[in-house]
Amino acid sequence: MTLAWFRADTPQPTHPLDDTAALIAELGSTHDIEVFTAANAHDFVAKDSRAPHDLSVYELDNTPAHAFIWPYLLRGRGVLLLRTLTVHDSLAAALLAARVTVVADPSTTEALQLEHPGARVRVAAIGVRQVQQVHHQVQQVHGVPKVQGSPVTFGALPGDRLDVIRRALARARAVGAAAELMADASAEHILREADVIVSLRWPWFGEPQTPALAAMAAGIPVIVLEMTATADWPALDPQTWRPRGRTEDTPIAVSIDPLDEEHSLALAIRRLCTDATLRARLGRSAHDWWKTHATPRHAAEDWERILAEATKITKAV
Repeated sequence: MTLAWFRADTPQPTHPLDDTAALIAELGSTHDIEVFTAANAHDFVAKDSRAPHDLSVYELDNTPAHAFIWPYLLRGRGVLLLRTLTVHDSLAAALLAARVTVVADPSTTEALQLEHPGARVRVAAIGVRQVQQVHHQVQQVHGVPKVQGSPVTFGALPGDRLDVIRRALARARAVGAAAELMADASAEHILREADVIVSLRWPWFGEPQTPALAAMAAGIPVIVLEMTATADWPALDPQTWRPRGRTEDTPIAVSIDPLDEEHSLALAIRRLCTDATLRARLGRSAHDWWKTHATPRHAAEDWERILAEATKITKAV
């Protein structure tokens, strides 16, 4: 199948948070994919008229860099990869134009189907590549303490909500936690060097949980917000250090209550600073979960089904 893939940036296969690049690379083994950005989109019409693509994919987010995609989306009637529920123009028009819309989690699917019953919305796994940790890797694997007195490094991905993280770190330090924050660095550097990843994206508008998944791929324990996008993950509640809900699955994360965010985060930081065995156990469990749910291969398998469905719909119209 030949695919025209519209996105804001050229794929960066080595970037740990560019899950689409990992997906395109995986699909590229069975499909001929041409990526169109603002820099070369003007070539699409001529190329498509000479040798029509079987299908187009429109990767849409709520940024000015994605604005050029709208005219192609509204005329192309292909697959919409929706990265957020907030877009510059009409979400209803985008859903109507697409043969199939792809989102990252079931809760977003349910919300869209409820508001737009006529839309075909499908879930595809987010697949991220693995970043090998080089910092404290032996300690993480075997669960032995770090060098005596060495602080535990908490990496912020994405690099926002730093005011909340800093306040929680201060509260944890006030009761003896040896913790430090890593925020002013590349995502790859943070994933290679941090002992714990803190991923507190809020407000949330259906964006994929790529930073948290990248932490899991690297075998790093991760702290997330307890919300619809993460509710299906087996997680520990830092208020009790027991699993949330009724599940026998091994916890893969620590999830904090958004209504008690700073306090719960401080509790999580304090415990993870002092319990190297728990850090190692969470990291291993998260990595195992990534291997069975969130690799680029898992994403590609979902997309193969979606592309086949969209092609049949297109041919039928």
